[in-house]
Amino acid sequence: METIELRSDLREMLERDAERESRSVNEVVNRAVELYLREQQRKKLAREIEAYEAMHSQLKADYLGQYIAIHEQKLVDHDRELAPLYRRIRARYGKISVLLRQVKEQPVEEIWMRTFSTGKIER
Repeated sequence: METIELRSDLREMLERDAERESRSVNEVVNRAVELYLREQQRKKLAREIEAYEAMHSQLKADYLGQYIAIHEQKLVDHDRELAPLYRRIRARYGKISVLLRQVKEQPVEEIWMRTFSTGKIER
């Protein structure tokens, strides 16, 4: 595995933060990388959702009611059942985020939630 080298100013800041938090520099770096990768996956899924919405009319014509998989803004697989599709996608792409969604009449479902309300709006 390749060694990762940090700039000296970053190393100093990490050492100060790690000491302040009673953690090792390694723990701080691992947590920072974990958060970075999670954010990258969130952004990737947002792009896949945009692609799904843009392709929805064609997907609806071809796959209404089926489950589809979108990766890198392209349809990569589909199935009538979610479980077999999920297994194929995991086998092919591992832990990379791939959008799995059932094609419905509308690209975005409206969700209604009932909540307790006193009728009073706090400002």
